Amino acid sequence: MRKVHLVFYALIIFLSLRSLTVAQTSIKEETATPTIDGKINDSEWKGAKVFTKFYTMIPKTDEKLYDSTIVYIKQTKDALFFGFKYWPKGKVLVQSLTRDRSTEEENEFFILLDLEDKGQNGYIFVFNFGTNQRDMIVYNQRNASSEWDWRWSNQNKIYKNPNDSELGYIESEVEIPVDKLQNKNKKVIGIDVQMFGYNPDGTYFWYSLVPNSELLSLKHTYQFELKQPFEEKLNLNFTLTPFAVGKKFNGDKFGLGLGGDATVSLDKHKLKATIFTDQSTLEADPYTYTFYNRPIYLEEKRPFFSKDLDLYNTPITLFYTRSVDSIDYGANYTYRSNLFKTGVAYINEPKYDKTDSTEKSKQYFIARPRFNLPDFNIGGMFIYTDDRITNTTEKIISADARVYLPYRLRFIPQYVRTYDNKGDPGNAYYGYLYYEFDNSGGFYGDLSYSRYDKNFRSSTTFNDYGNDYHTFGLSGGYNFVRNSKTFNNINFGGGYYTSRTISDNFKYQERGSANINYKVNGWLSLSHYFELNYPNDFDENDNKIIRKNFLQEHDIKFLVGPNSLSLGYFFGTYFGSYLRNPYASLNLNPINNLRLTMSLNYRDFFDIKQTIYRLKLDWRIIDKLYLRSFFQQDTYRRAALWNSLLQYEFFAGSNIYLVLNLEGNKLQNTQRVFKIGYEFNF
Repeated sequence: MRKVHLVFYALIIFLSLRSLTVAQTSIKEETATPTIDGKINDSEWKGAKVFTKFYTMIPKTDEKLYDSTIVYIKQTKDALFFGFKYWPKGKVLVQSLTRDRSTEEENEFFILLDLEDKGQNGYIFVFNFGTNQRDMIVYNQRNASSEWDWRWSNQNKIYKNPNDSELGYIESEVEIPVDKLQNKNKKVIGIDVQMFGYNPDGTYFWYSLVPNSELLSLKHTYQFELKQPFEEKLNLNFTLTPFAVGKKFNGDKFGLGLGGDATVSLDKHKLKATIFTDQSTLEADPYTYTFYNRPIYLEEKRPFFSKDLDLYNTPITLFYTRSVDSIDYGANYTYRSNLFKTGVAYINEPKYDKTDSTEKSKQYFIARPRFNLPDFNIGGMFIYTDDRITNTTEKIISADARVYLPYRLRFIPQYVRTYDNKGDPGNAYYGYLYYEFDNSGGFYGDLSYSRYDKNFRSSTTFNDYGNDYHTFGLSGGYNFVRNSKTFNNINFGGGYYTSRTISDNFKYQERGSANINYKVNGWLSLSHYFELNYPNDFDENDNKIIRKNFLQEHDIKFLVGPNSLSLGYFFGTYFGSYLRNPYASLNLNPINNLRLTMSLNYRDFFDIKQTIYRLKLDWRIIDKLYLRSFFQQDTYRRAALWNSLLQYEFFAGSNIYLVLNLEGNKLQNTQRVFKIGYEFNF
């Protein structure tokens, strides 16, 4: 009997120890950190919140159009983890190879985070099923800036692509560190996952975690309860990025340039400095043209500016950063919080070369404060420039706002006052009222007015005609989104626009227009545009006359797998001549790591016969090693450029570049550039 009792007690002890071991193992598994390798391991994701039910956003329907999907969300003390098991029934397109860029047709998943849980400010993280990432900072629910960057990771594993008889299968894993993101709620955060996919017939759909979700908006999110508060680390960072640039141009001697960028950030504060900013490794501006004598707006590509454009943007573009040709040295301070954001910058632009004295430079000082409140934003801008070449000083003072009215109405006013040492002060006014566009379908419209008086002078402002003119515009339309295999998206609209001088009422444009865009099916879409315009002109005796321009444009786009072909024709009467402007573009993705883009644009009117050719290659040779090559030629201006860049990316901001630039009508001018820059974090 005693032996039986001993065996019984031993069994109890054994089972208790085993239960404790199992419980400890279970706790370890639930708190385990997933390895981001694109392979969902059930033990790593134990304890995660699991989602299998979703809601179709576009088209808006109660039908379960979406693909079979399982989403896992797991939290640790310093990061959020997302896992995806995805069974696509339609095509999976992987097209983009450049960070923060995408295409309209590409399959992507979007992770929206509202860490404050206030439905106003947050972040969006986007990945495709190749290696490309995009990230954005969001303020006022839906205003997003892709110039913001964060270091996060994701991996995909495509086990099977879909075909006519069976579903595909893809696993994806994402890690987003949040310990240095500020203003986190300690109990609940807002999360949404928005996913874009295709039906077998080629029509598309969007689906998400919550039933009333709006595309790329923080207005409605899933309330994710935290198992533990996130850590709040002091976000103190020091970054130093020195670079060396070697250049050789035609027969000139080899030259070496040194420069660099430095950044210090503490929580919401960031100070950037740059010296001898290099522009030789940036992608060349494309050859292009405009009609009605409007200037060409060029994209900002220099990181010193581009990462903070959302802070310096105003309704009237007062600080057009491309007006700064080059940077000898500069500093940029930014502060970002929920209620207040500001940017202050100083730039010294050399007018000849870096050996010139400061007396031959142009100096810029810019300050932009903005308050973000729940129902409206209000901001200001001050710009001071001192041009030592022309002996001109300028001051610009501005105030602007964004007011959130009921029923998706928004109103944006702005007032600008300019001063210089050349004449009397000038003024500019701007007002824009619009009914917000809804991607799931519905009415949209806007009403706008702008005015620049004859004394308005600013070397940093971008607008159409400088000063002494005003504009008025009125437009509206309707966006139909239907659950249908054919014509599932139809968008039509029309409007009136006029732009004319204030002093003598000379009309640059006075037009009425109508347009319609529609998707016939999953692989074919078309658009049509009609314009009747009555601008002023001058006859051979310099008398003011009225022209009648009747222009129309028709465009057709074909999708074949990840490839697309677009054909278009813009034509009609134009200032007494007949304009012919056919164009075509072809995008090829023969494999996931190679993208080839070709385009041809021809225009013929008066004595101008112009053809612009473009050819662009993006090739990810191996992980982190890219070859990018861009060729363009303009037959009218007798110009050609071939820009090739071999880039190895250690991580965002740290690269080695080898650049070969050929330019001239016959590519006779040669520039070879080698640049190495590495980002040191302290």
